[in-house]
Amino acid sequence: MNLDVVHRILLGGADLEESCRLVTRFFDRNFLVKYDQVIILEEESCSAEDPRFWRLVEQGLSENRQVLSGLIRELADGGFHTLNDLSTMTQGYESKTLHTITHLLDGFFGIDTVFYNLEEDSHQLGEQLRVRILREPGTFWLVTVQGQSGGSSSELFARLRKFEL
Repeated sequence: MNLDVVHRILLGGADLEESCRLVTRFFDRNFLVKYDQVIILEEESCSAEDPRFWRLVEQGLSENRQVLSGLIRELADGGFHTLNDLSTMTQGYESKTLHTITHLLDGFFGIDTVFYNLEEDSHQLGEQLRVRILREPGTFWLVTVQGQSGGSSSELFARLRKFEL
């Protein structure tokens, strides 16, 4: 099984080179999400001065919401419709789905992340940061990365979930 995931990372940086270096450092230091290879897609990356920037940010935010909605639908299909229903949830697929949902809501980066706001450690974009970006567009970047891993599914998920010190 091969894993090929694309993430769009929002962050502040003087230029594309510095921003790419910071994104690479983020992936190098991430304890839970490990890829065999992280490829910076420079042609799909841009500063907030680029006309594509806001469209790509909004697209990423929308895709995060779609992932979240899909996971919530999966829980509903499993019979979990209210918070009270969670008291009957046992450990397994549904609890792992709920865990992923909470990560998407609390800003914890994962393989399900499409857009990630490194400035605010969030899958969203706060209003104050939006204003800062509009005021200083040359200092904010959207860096697109492709994370790749290969091998058997058991090897792959062992690497992705391994906590390394």
